[in-house]
Amino acid sequence: MKTIAILTAMQQELDAVLEAFGPGATRADFCGMQIHIFEQNEIKFVLALSGVGRANTAMNAALIIREFNPNEVINVGSAGGLQEEQKILDVVIPSEIVAVDVDLTALGCEYGQVLGCPKSYFTDEKMRKKLIEVSKDLVVAHTGVIGSSEAFICREEQVREIQRRFDNRVLCVEMEAFSIAVVCSNFNIPFAVIRSLSDVPAKGEGNEHDFNAFLNCASKNAARLLWEYSSSQQVDISLKNPL
Repeated sequence: MKTIAILTAMQQELDAVLEAFGPGATRADFCGMQIHIFEQNEIKFVLALSGVGRANTAMNAALIIREFNPNEVINVGSAGGLQEEQKILDVVIPSEIVAVDVDLTALGCEYGQVLGCPKSYFTDEKMRKKLIEVSKDLVVAHTGVIGSSEAFICREEQVREIQRRFDNRVLCVEMEAFSIAVVCSNFNIPFAVIRSLSDVPAKGEGNEHDFNAFLNCASKNAARLLWEYSSSQQVDISLKNPL
């Protein structure tokens, strides 16, 4: 049976995923982490609340991978947009993930690079292309670079510094994708990220108010795209294994 692990940082994001998947999930607690198991059409989905920030996410992603041995990992949730043309509830399906707050340049690393590690990580091409395909009739989707930070980005100087460091390539910022990328890369597991914009700090300060106002809607938007992707996987398996 194929297993897909789905990691969310916040309760609102997990609740949106559970709503999208509908009834039938079994609740459990695993190493202090809330998880829900959902099985359909020969696929097991492990829906987990991995926690906010890189430390929580790295620890819990590794635990989920060791316990459930997933074939794929998907990180789903909200983010803040860093391009002025973006709108709230747009979706970002990244190809590349960077850490926008890591500075070891004094030791010869590039900005964002951890000593002895790659300067960036890349999502699985096949998963990303499928997500982009199923997004076409649902949402406005962007693909490219996203950045993880341990800070909530809400000030103009934060936005300017990130875009200066990364040549204006960063589409949005969040707090967990880099950790998931590191863990999945080390375990050699394909992974993808879905982020719906709850706010757009590139348009000026005060986006923390938008975050609070649109978090639930952004979470549901990302969860809907996740469900469409998951449904496409179920159809593929059903066709390969007819009753």
